[in-house]
Amino acid sequence: MDSNNQIMTISIEDLEIPLGYRFAPKDSTVITLYLIRKILNNRPLPTTAIKDIDFYRFDPEQLPIDEFSAYCRHNETYFFTRVVPGRTTMSGGQWKVYGSEVPVMLVGQVVGFKTCFVFYSAEDQENSTKWTMFEYRVNPALIPADSTNEILKSKIDTFMICNVRYRDGKDKIDWINRTFQTISIEDLKLPLGFRFVPTNTELFRHYLNKKIWDEPLPSTAIMEYIDFYDIDPDQLPISDQFLAYYRDKEGYGFTHVVPGRTTQSGGHWKASGPEVPVMGGYAVIGFKTNFVYYSAREEKITNWTMCLYRVNPDHRAISAPSVTLKRKIDTLAVCKVKYKDDAENSSSESDSSEKNENKKDWNNQIFRTISTEDLKLLPGYHFGLKDPEVIRDYLINKILNRPLPTNAIKEIVFYDIDPELLPFGDEDESPENVYFFTEVVEGRTTRTGGHWTASGPDVSIMHGDQVIGFKSHFVFYSAGEEKSSNWTMYEYRVNPGLFPAESTNETLKSKIDTSVICNVHYKEDERFSPSQSVQNEETTDNETDTSPRSQSDQSEISKSDDQS
Repeated sequence: MDSNNQIMTISIEDLEIPLGYRFAPKDSTVITLYLIRKILNNRPLPTTAIKDIDFYRFDPEQLPIDEFSAYCRHNETYFFTRVVPGRTTMSGGQWKVYGSEVPVMLVGQVVGFKTCFVFYSAEDQENSTKWTMFEYRVNPALIPADSTNEILKSKIDTFMICNVRYRDGKDKIDWINRTFQTISIEDLKLPLGFRFVPTNTELFRHYLNKKIWDEPLPSTAIMEYIDFYDIDPDQLPISDQFLAYYRDKEGYGFTHVVPGRTTQSGGHWKASGPEVPVMGGYAVIGFKTNFVYYSAREEKITNWTMCLYRVNPDHRAISAPSVTLKRKIDTLAVCKVKYKDDAENSSSESDSSEKNENKKDWNNQIFRTISTEDLKLLPGYHFGLKDPEVIRDYLINKILNRPLPTNAIKEIVFYDIDPELLPFGDEDESPENVYFFTEVVEGRTTRTGGHWTASGPDVSIMHGDQVIGFKSHFVFYSAGEEKSSNWTMYEYRVNPGLFPAESTNETLKSKIDTSVICNVHYKEDERFSPSQSVQNEETTDNETDTSPRSQSDQSEISKSDDQS
C-alpha cells in the first residue's frame, strides 16, 4: 500500500502540545509539505497549523496572530494567501522587500524561494515598523515547460505562504538572563564528534558575560584563570584530559589582560590583524583579536596562535558600576589558544589523541546511530570532528554500510551546487565545520560553471602508524571570476590501500574511489559589517529535508496537468 495515502490532516487544535514545542517548520517543509500540496489540492496537509487569509488586505496588527499563540512562536504565525500587486494593504500601508530572494533547497534542487519584507505604515512611509514577513513561493521551473494547465500555472504564480512576525525583542530566548546550572565537563556524555567549538556570540553571551557578572556558567569547558601572558604556550595545561571535548591542541581559558603580553621567558604575543567587532543582532557585544607567538630564543613566529575575546564596555550600560565590576569589564577576557602543525593534522594527530584511542578496536566497534535532532546540547557544543574521526567513524562506515555514530553528516550532490546555495541550516553565523557526504565528480564544476580548485598538496591522515585517508584543500571560483571567493573546502577520501585487492568487489571499489566527505567553510572578510550580519541573520535559512514524502510532492507537480 502507498504509505503516502495514509496521511491524514491533523487538527492543530486537537493536539496536546508539550511545553516548549512550537510550529517552526524548515523552509523546505513549508514549500513541499504545505504550499505544493495546497496548490495541487490532491493530498492532505500534515496539519491545520497554516490558515487561509487575505493577508495583504490587512495591516499586520489587524491579523489574528494571538489565535495561534498556543502552537506558534511569540508574535509569529503562518498564513496561506494570494499575492497582490504592490503588496499594499487597504489602509495604504505597504510591505517592502528587505534583502535579496533566497533559494529554498531540497536534496540539491531549488524547490522554491523565500523573500524578506518589512512593513511601512500608511502614516510613515520613511521608517519601517517592527513587523517583518517571509514570503514563500514555489519554483515555477518545477512545472514542465510544455504544460498547458493554465489553472495550475496561475496557482503557482499567485499562491504564497507568509510567515509574519513582530520583532519586540521577546521572540528569541532571553539568553542573557537565562539561568544555568553549571555542568561539569567530565560528566558530559557527548556522541562522537561533538566538542566544545563555541561561536563568537556564545562565548560572549554564555561564558564571558556570565563570568563578569558572577552568574553560573553552562559548563566548566573554559579553564579557570590561566596566566596566558605569563606562561609560554607550550607550558599551558592543554593536555590529554581536555582532548575529549576540545579539538586537538586547542584550549580555552579565562584570563586577565596585561600590558605588553610578554611571558616570563621573554616571549611575546603580537597582534596579527586589527580588532574585529563581534555582532549580537544589531549590537556590537564584544571584540576579538588574533595573536601569534614569538619565542624569546628565536625572533621568529612560532606555530602558536591565540584569539582574545573582550566585551564591549558600552554594550550593557551601567549607571554607576562598582570599581570591582569596572575592572572585570576592562581586564577579564577569554583566550583560545591553538597549536597548528606545519603539516596540519597529519602524523601529529596520532601523537596526541590517537595514543589513547589505539587501545580500542575502532574497526570493529558497533555504533547505534544517534539523531542529532534529539540531542540537547549546551551552548558552545557543536559537531567538530578530528581528521581521523572523519575517515574512520564516518566515511569508512558509510562505504561499508555500517551504522554511523550520528546523523550529523547529510548526503548531498555537493559538486552540483554553488556553495552559497548549500543547505547549511539555521546557524546565525558563517558556515563552519559543516560536513556533507557526496560523490566526487571530474573537474569539480557546479551547474553554473563555478569550480573548486586545489590549493595545496594532499595531506595524509594517520591512525596510529597507518595512513587511513587523505584530505585536500580547495577554494571556490565563481563562474567567470579569476579571483577566488571566500569559500574554502576540505575534501576527505579514504586510503584504498586499507582494503585488500582480492576482497574488493566492483561495487565496493567504486564507492572507495568516489565517496568523499566535504567540510566547507566561509571566511568572513575581517571588517566591520553590521548590515551584512543582520541580513544574514534574517535571510539565510535554507535547509535540507530528505523525507521521501517531500520529494514525491515535487514530482506531483509535473504530473498534475489534469488534476487542478
